[in-house]
Amino acid sequence: MTDLDAVKDIDVDADDLKELKQSFDACDSNGDGWIVVQEFSALLRSLDQDMSEDECLLAFELTDADGDGSISFEEFIGWWTE
Repeated sequence: MTDLDAVKDIDVDADDLKELKQSFDACDSNGDGWIVVQEFSALLRSLDQDMSEDECLLAFELTDADGDGSISFEEFIGWWTE
């Protein structure tokens, strides 16, 4: 589980941070603390029914700032707050 103190420098108030963590956890369907492309694609499609697989992949790659093949909570916050 991600320590919320690790993201204290991000300009998000505590209530929003807790909501973002709940959203992250809901997207992280296997509960491993990381969002993989399939999980992220499912989230994007739930937000926009018309997204293609290529659009989902591009959005995933842009959100995966460190390029490790998964989205951390910190990367998720960066994507959500941009």
